[in-house]
Amino acid sequence: MGIISIQTISKELMLACRQLGRAIPETLAALVASTIVNAAGGGFYVERPIDEGEARIVVEEAAKKILSTDQPGISALRLQAAYENAFAELDRGARNQSSDAKSAEDRSIAWISGFQAKFDADFDTLTGLYKKIYQFLLLRCTSPQGTSRAVQDQNVEREVAAALESVFPRVGLRSFVALTSSEKAAQLQELAGIVLGIRLFNKHQNKGGVGLPTLDSEVDRLKADELLVCVQKDVDEVTEFCKKFADSILAAKRMAPGDRSRPSEEEGERNRSDLLYHRQYLCYLLNLQEDIAGSIERMQGDRGAFNEELIDLDALVGGRISVPKEHVYPRFDSISKKYRTAWQEVKLLEARSKLYTVLKDLRKQYFPQLPEASMEVLAKALREGGALLIDDEENDEPIDLDTIPGPEAGDGMNSPVRLTVDNAPDFLMLPLDFQGFCIHTLVTQNRLLVPGNPAMGVVKYAGRYCVFATERGCSDFCTEPQRYFGSVREMCYQHPELIHLLRIHEDFPKSSLNTILELTSGSHAVMQADVGTETPLHFEESNIDKGYEWNEWKLRREALHMADIRRKCTSTTQTALSHLRRETETQVYLPKDMATNTTVNKGTNPPRYKKYHRFLRGEPMPMVVAEIKFDL
Repeated sequence: MGIISIQTISKELMLACRQLGRAIPETLAALVASTIVNAAGGGFYVERPIDEGEARIVVEEAAKKILSTDQPGISALRLQAAYENAFAELDRGARNQSSDAKSAEDRSIAWISGFQAKFDADFDTLTGLYKKIYQFLLLRCTSPQGTSRAVQDQNVEREVAAALESVFPRVGLRSFVALTSSEKAAQLQELAGIVLGIRLFNKHQNKGGVGLPTLDSEVDRLKADELLVCVQKDVDEVTEFCKKFADSILAAKRMAPGDRSRPSEEEGERNRSDLLYHRQYLCYLLNLQEDIAGSIERMQGDRGAFNEELIDLDALVGGRISVPKEHVYPRFDSISKKYRTAWQEVKLLEARSKLYTVLKDLRKQYFPQLPEASMEVLAKALREGGALLIDDEENDEPIDLDTIPGPEAGDGMNSPVRLTVDNAPDFLMLPLDFQGFCIHTLVTQNRLLVPGNPAMGVVKYAGRYCVFATERGCSDFCTEPQRYFGSVREMCYQHPELIHLLRIHEDFPKSSLNTILELTSGSHAVMQADVGTETPLHFEESNIDKGYEWNEWKLRREALHMADIRRKCTSTTQTALSHLRRETETQVYLPKDMATNTTVNKGTNPPRYKKYHRFLRGEPMPMVVAEIKFDL
């Protein structure tokens, strides 16, 4: 049985919801499917390999959760998935646009840097190089961030060509070709900055700069100040909502069990879930507010520096016919850099404005209000100093937080230490974990989410910086911190919307929204599409069957032959040389070449015997056979 991936499960979930009449995005499907709890294992299904049977259970449970109306936690998950997916889409679109322009520029720079002329007087080749430089400037100097395709506008082409001829005439090509590749690339970047600065100065004087947007008009179009005011208004409103929900939950808890005006358990659970929804909505608003305020401040500074540079350059040039290039070229380059820096802030403001529109659309879809019963309970609640007390043990002895060890007692990895303004020089720069919420109240008050108070100190333990809403909570956490960390983890299993709200993605890597966005970023699952096909009126057969037979008598004869074969039986026997013999192979080791070497060489040389016949000639004498021994 194979392992089923979360992408496959999310697509099956999308199809199941579509069949039930509800279309959901892939990010929400993957988020809900990855947060289905395995009752047998105690964790999420995605924390272990998922087989086919478990995948079917995950799809069924996720579909019930998405389509149910009595589970308010799904609203927070829907909010997280929609906002983060919109954020990722905007960021991905900006990066793709920038990467396309950058790749087009890099190709031009690579070609120009690697250019080699055959000889100095090669006019045709140098003309092609000059055209390539001109095309590079059309990519780089026709928009603030560059484009992947050259703009087809005669006015822009004339202006860029005139600026190129003024800054880098054709006679300078010979010295340019003699440079190294890195020097050519640096010269091209500087040339692009100067040409863009010339076009910006021409636009300032109303003599050119076609296609280049002005910073003032873009700021007026975005209405950044009004956007910041609207976000601040929503922040104040949602903050008040969160305070009312938290106070009503505390007030209901203090009421007697038999009081008829006390809200029911179901209403209390829904109020807690709605509070989590408002807390998440408020976190997104605060992030937008911080980004917009910082971007407006940076853009105002960049725009002021850009306008001052234009005014100084205008005063330097004035009505002169010619100005030394050593004076004006650095200023043109500086103008282009400040313009591009300010334009990045404009694009950031535009993206944040779109995200704020997404939040407003989500608010129209779902934005829970405090029930009337809870409003009545809140009106009757007793307050101290205008606010409800979180701890219902307010009559206990006061807690001395100075008894908690400071940073001199350790590094806070094995035992908690308390950091304050007095003992921690970088106290104001400490990164608060759990989004600055009090995990003691979250655990002890049944997921009541209230912000901590850094004035009581920041407790560091196991590499995390925690703040608490009460002194009792800070003291109890320092007594047994592992119990509270474990309780937060168990609560995240029951209410998975807390994972992204508290920013504890590292504890749930498979169920993290950041991981899910990475998995679904390159996947655009299309569950339904309109498709049309066109067929010819008369088909032309291009395949020719070589075995086609038109004679019906021959076909009849073959049919009878095949029918006769069906009544025959085939038997086989296996012999040593039959084709049914199994093929086998053996492997042997070849003998090694062996030789011996001795220290003494011995040999024999036997004597040789020769026979001679004597007295065959001369005077007659009897023949004698003589045998002679030769020792060699």
